Amino acid sequence: MTKPDHPALVALMSARWDDAFGYLHHVSEKTLGEARAQRLLDVCGDCQAVQDEIRETVDALYALGTHDSGALALAWSMLACRPSYPPSFRAVLPQVQHALDAADLDADLDVDVRERLRTWWAAGAGDYTKVKHSMFALTAAVLRGEIEKESELEPAHAFEPVVAKWFRTSYPGPTLTVMPAARATKLNSHNRPFAEILDKALPLVCARNLDEARKRLGHEFPHASAALSVLFKDLREGEPVKMKPTILLGSPGCGKSRMVRKFASAIGIQHVHRYDGASSSDGQFAGTSKGWSNTEASVPARAVLASRTANPLVFVDEIDKATSNHNGGLVNSITGYLDMETSKFMRDQSTDCVFDLSMVSYLATANDVSGLPEHIRDRFRILRVPAPTLVDLPLLAASIVDAMLLEGDEWAGAVAPFAPDELRVMGKAWAERNFSMRALQKIVLATLEARDACQMRH
Repeated sequence: MTKPDHPALVALMSARWDDAFGYLHHVSEKTLGEARAQRLLDVCGDCQAVQDEIRETVDALYALGTHDSGALALAWSMLACRPSYPPSFRAVLPQVQHALDAADLDADLDVDVRERLRTWWAAGAGDYTKVKHSMFALTAAVLRGEIEKESELEPAHAFEPVVAKWFRTSYPGPTLTVMPAARATKLNSHNRPFAEILDKALPLVCARNLDEARKRLGHEFPHASAALSVLFKDLREGEPVKMKPTILLGSPGCGKSRMVRKFASAIGIQHVHRYDGASSSDGQFAGTSKGWSNTEASVPARAVLASRTANPLVFVDEIDKATSNHNGGLVNSITGYLDMETSKFMRDQSTDCVFDLSMVSYLATANDVSGLPEHIRDRFRILRVPAPTLVDLPLLAASIVDAMLLEGDEWAGAVAPFAPDELRVMGKAWAERNFSMRALQKIVLATLEARDACQMRH
């Protein structure tokens, strides 16, 4: 029997999210490196933190640019798919389907894998939005007949047309053709995925629920209220999202990176393409030459492809750490993309096609901008994010608990507000950790565990 060797297909066979995580961690450890592999293990007790770390892992794997790392990135992306939020499947399922179609599996195994993937497509179409299980547990339960579908699935013979319709349904809102055929050349084998968006009118994601988003983020990041207020001034309810290029400046651990992801999600952007400035040592942000054997499109073009939208958010983490000017360097290669007029006609050197990237937004983080060249400081708006203090502790601790409940954490029940004595203990421990937001998440979890242990004894 021919077994699947693509990590996404192997993960698909898992009956539990934990099993899929364990398998992927094992096969990815050498590729990820010891530090990142350990960080994944360290945050396993924190549902929100582990999802953030998985997203960063996916971005890091795609950034390596190899076939094997791309396959691992796809498999890790599956861990972020939630039945309760069907759009989370959109950038994953077409690639998993392609991997399955290209696999040479034994007939019986092929039927089994396809049946599992059918359940994933059904979840992506909204058939299981009320289910709280992970996608892996849901699939196993459906196959055992323990969970009924919330809506009827199409019969097996109609599956392929349904998939095409699900992925290519016309978008009722504003659109933009990012990759017009009139300004494109023939794609080579390395860039074949871009055929999916060639001459297609892609959706422009519109800002939604801005008043609610302001209140929620103000509650979750009280120390960053001034910076958030400026960011929201770029947005209009119901209009396409387009942010001014912005650097969030603050000390390590003050929550800048988490705030970027939360902000994007709150205003309606579900795909954030992260680029690690600290590991950037050349001009690969702008892509690599079409003639190279490992040619790769620019980061903004890849963000458009991954999101299937015309206005994704590109997040450059630690832009101040990218100090090298080898082959152009990050701070030079990103420059042309920051100007709206110039970015309307950006020729990508990998695909040799002209892209309209004028609606892509750029947010970056930095600990210190004094070392950045003047032309970068001129093009980026710089917003200071101060470190949180003890005054912010009650709101921050409550928002961390809220995030746990939203993510279906084990504390998904009535959690009483923290008592003054609990806040005093947490505050002392937090001060010893220099008011790091990452440290506060662990402190809050430890406090809940201590409270639970005390209740069990009584």
